[in-house]
Amino acid sequence: MTKAQDNIISRRGLIKAGGGLIAAAPLLTSTRPAEAEDSGFDVIVIGGGFAGCTAARELGNASLKTLLLEARPILGGRTHTGEFNNHPTEFGGTWVHWCQPHVWAEMTRYGLGVKESAGAVPDKAAWMVDGKVRTEPANVYLEIFVAAMQKFCDVDGMGGMTIFPQAHAPFATESWKQYDGMTCLDRIAQIDATEEEKAMLNSWVAICCHNDPALAGFVDMLKWYSLGDFNVGLLWDRCGHYKIKEGTAGLIKKLIEDGKPEVRLSTAVKRVTQNADAVFVTVENGETFQAKRVISTVPMNTLKNVEFDPPLMPAKIAASKEGHTGKGVKFYFTIDKNIGNYLASAPYPFPLSMFWTEYAEGDRTTLVAFGAPTELDLLDPTVLTPYVNQFIPGAKVLDIAGFPWAEDEYIGGTWCFYRKGQFTNALAALQTAEGLVHFASADSANGWRGFIDGAIERGSHVAHTVINALNKA
Repeated sequence: MTKAQDNIISRRGLIKAGGGLIAAAPLLTSTRPAEAEDSGFDVIVIGGGFAGCTAARELGNASLKTLLLEARPILGGRTHTGEFNNHPTEFGGTWVHWCQPHVWAEMTRYGLGVKESAGAVPDKAAWMVDGKVRTEPANVYLEIFVAAMQKFCDVDGMGGMTIFPQAHAPFATESWKQYDGMTCLDRIAQIDATEEEKAMLNSWVAICCHNDPALAGFVDMLKWYSLGDFNVGLLWDRCGHYKIKEGTAGLIKKLIEDGKPEVRLSTAVKRVTQNADAVFVTVENGETFQAKRVISTVPMNTLKNVEFDPPLMPAKIAASKEGHTGKGVKFYFTIDKNIGNYLASAPYPFPLSMFWTEYAEGDRTTLVAFGAPTELDLLDPTVLTPYVNQFIPGAKVLDIAGFPWAEDEYIGGTWCFYRKGQFTNALAALQTAEGLVHFASADSANGWRGFIDGAIERGSHVAHTVINALNKA
C-alpha cells in the first residue's frame, strides 16, 4: 500500500469492518517466481483490473511470457470484495448480467454463480421533488419514471432506436453525433415533462454519471438506453440487480490462476519508452522491464500521469486531463429499522442520488448509496443521518463503509460516463494503439463501457490483437 492510500484510509476510516485493501492482499499476492528475469518479456500489461487480468489470461494461454504490473497492493482495479457487518461486500464495481456477454462468458467458463441485490426489485419507493418526499408502492414510482425516460430518450420518434441500433457497435452509424454537444440536463430542460418527472430523471442521470447531471453527455445516456434494449426496466435489471456470488475478487483470482502471468503488486509505472523493436517500462523504484509489446489498461482519468516517449496522441491526453464524470461516492450504511426492500431517489444537488436495500435482518437494514461529489463527509453517521431521515424519519445510521475511488492516485474516479463531446473526441482515440503500445480499458469499451463487462471486452480484444501481431512477426 502506498503512503497516499494509507493516509486516506487511516485519516477518514473509509474502509471498515474487514473491508480494507490490506485484508484482501493475501488472496492476490505476487506470483513472481524466484528465478524470474527482469527483461525479455513478450508482453507487459500495465494495470491489474479486469481489463489487465483478462488480457494477461489470454496472453498466458497463448504461451506468451507476460508480466502484469499493478500499482496498488491488490488486483481488481475499480473493484474490491471486502466485508461489511460480516457480509461479503463489493466496494467498487459490482453488478453483472447474462446480457453483459463478456463477463457472463467468464462466469460460465469458471462456474461462478449469481446472487441478487434485494433493493433492485423494491416493494416501496420514495422520491424527492422540490424538497418534499413522496413514498408509494414501487409500481407507482416505476410508472412515472418509465414514462419520463421514454420522453427523455425518444429523440427520433422511435424511442431512440435509430441512434445506437447496435448497442455494441457505437460507430455503426453517425446518428449520435448530432447530440454529442448536449448534456443530459440540456435534454431534461428540452422535453415536455412534469417537475416530478424531471426530478426523477435528474436523480437517474446523477447516479449514472456519478456527478452533476450538467456534466453528463446526453449521447452516453442514449448509449446506455440501447444496452437495455431501449427499455429502462431492462437496463436497470442489467446494471443493478445481480452480483457474482463468489465476489469480483473470485473472478479476478480465476483469471490469474488460468493465465499464470508473472504479477508484481505495488509496482507503479512511471514511464513507457519505445523504439522500433521493443518497449521499455520503468517503474517507481527505477527498475526497467523490456517487452516486445505493452498493453496499458491505465484508467482514462490517470493516463495523463504516466510519461510516454514518444508522447501519446493529443486526443488521449486531452481526454485524460478533462476526465470522465465518474467522481462520486458509493458506500454502505446500516440503520436501526427494518424497512424491507426499499429504494429512494433525489435530484442533484441533494447529497444522495439514490440508495436502496442490500439486505434487511431483524430490526436493521443495510443499504447501498450513491452520491455526486460533495464536500460533506457522508461516511460520518452524524452527517449522513439527517439526509436519511428526510426519507426514513427517525432512523439512526449505525455504521458506514466505503472507499474513495476518486481520491486514489492510480484510479482517479469510479465508473466511466462521458462528458459532452467525449464520444466524438475520446472514444476512438482511447482505443488506438500507438506503435508497440496498445490500450485496453473499461473506459474505452464499445459495449458496456465503464462496467466489468466492458473491461473484459477490451482486455480480450486487445490481447488477441497483440497475439496476432506477435505471431506474424
